[in-house]
Amino acid sequence: MREPEVRPKGSGGAGSIWWDSEEPPGRRPSRDRRRRPLVAALLSCLVPGAGQLYLGYRRRGAAMLVVTLLCVAVAAGLWSEPTAVSRMLVQPRSLLALLVADLGLLVFRVVAVVDAYLLARRDDVRAPAPTSGWRKGAAAGLVVILTLTAAPHAAAAFYDLQAYDLLTSVFAGEDPLWHARDRDRHQTGDGLVTAIPGRVTVLLLGGDAGPGRQGRRTDTMMVASFEVATGKVALFGLPRNMVQVPLPDGPAADYFSECRCFPRLLNELYAFAEDERPDLFPNSRRPGIAAVAGAAEELLGLPIDHYALVDLLGFVDVVDALGGVTVNNVKPLHIEVDRLGREGSQPAYEIQPGLKRLNGFTALAYSRSRETTSDYDRMQRQRCVIGSLARQTQPAEVLAAFPKLVRVLKRSVATDIPASRLPALIEAAGDQPIKVATVGFTPPTYNIGWSSGYPIPNVPKIQSAVRRMTSQAAATTPTTANPDGLGGTTATTRAPATGGGSTKPKPACTTAS
Repeated sequence: MREPEVRPKGSGGAGSIWWDSEEPPGRRPSRDRRRRPLVAALLSCLVPGAGQLYLGYRRRGAAMLVVTLLCVAVAAGLWSEPTAVSRMLVQPRSLLALLVADLGLLVFRVVAVVDAYLLARRDDVRAPAPTSGWRKGAAAGLVVILTLTAAPHAAAAFYDLQAYDLLTSVFAGEDPLWHARDRDRHQTGDGLVTAIPGRVTVLLLGGDAGPGRQGRRTDTMMVASFEVATGKVALFGLPRNMVQVPLPDGPAADYFSECRCFPRLLNELYAFAEDERPDLFPNSRRPGIAAVAGAAEELLGLPIDHYALVDLLGFVDVVDALGGVTVNNVKPLHIEVDRLGREGSQPAYEIQPGLKRLNGFTALAYSRSRETTSDYDRMQRQRCVIGSLARQTQPAEVLAAFPKLVRVLKRSVATDIPASRLPALIEAAGDQPIKVATVGFTPPTYNIGWSSGYPIPNVPKIQSAVRRMTSQAAATTPTTANPDGLGGTTATTRAPATGGGSTKPKPACTTAS
């Protein structure tokens, strides 16, 4: 005779139908029934409510299945809108909301698993009494199923917290005091705030601060300008060895009153402002950034909205975390590996033409080498490495390397882009293909002379090239600027020994897909 069920308090009336057992009476007990609790729990682990339906609890299983289908529908809707998902993943508040949703879904799934297990155990009262070993095995099986249930939610929470940590540290907030001058700011409907409506311009700096170095030299200086309407990116490379770059009006220009320019190499300007004369860049928490940004604006005639500064060890760690980078080297190149104070040998060797797979330190050496080549070859190799890394990196690789990337970026990247602006930037990029046009302002095309063997920029000609590349017509009209950034055949950083005509330059590398 079947024992009466104990119903929850207040279970009388219509509400009791959700808790009543619907299993047909008279089912013969068998040894297989002892396995039903784990089978039911596993089914509800895979699809919440499936275990309850398997046991015959149709109403309860259907209710859980409806909740499951609603969650699947929401996930499918988000999956169909990748831009919306991207916007959510770069907003700290949205990440916290996703964390709460993940926790709620975990609780729901755990309840479904445990409920299915207990229902099956309750229905098996007529089966032979389980042995102690069977009970221990069933308990261990339930723990395994609960672990399988919780694992994806724990992983999602881990990545969620990593992303939140990255956004709230690297993208901590806007820093308006690094700008070299006050200017009008235009806010669009999608939340972008820029100096030029519809165009976002970012100063990209790579610094070599590290053991054994005095100050930071910005050997990599680029300005990337993104046109929202067309998806076109204009990438301008600033030669590190350029001298007499003009400075904006202010104490620094007054200090160098003879030319109102920085008379030394451009890559020394950051350290000059940070370590020697920060007083020449008042009202700025980042005098080095303010100095380089102001000089870049005067040189290009293009206002800069944001900056990003990356140190060299950070670049090494990013490349290694992503499994290396492949470049198509065109010219034989002698490189010397600098480990920047880390343990290990520092070999020097020749890289021959062809596809080459580079690790972090080798990619850094490839990008920096100039002993047997020119600064302008080096600028192009830097763009090749960055372009190849962007093209070759797959989402699965980024996901696998994400925890390490977060640690690297927190340690190695400084930027003024606030997290609140990231959704607007992602929406501006949208799904349209990004078209990149690059130019390096190298001699003899873009200089008017030499000072101690270093090029003096032809500012009007440089600004004319920038206007051509950033005008809307440039999206369909090819620029006359050399896309490889090679203005001549100079073999060193100094002026050519003779004034003879130059031959057509050979690219140093091409981007490997």
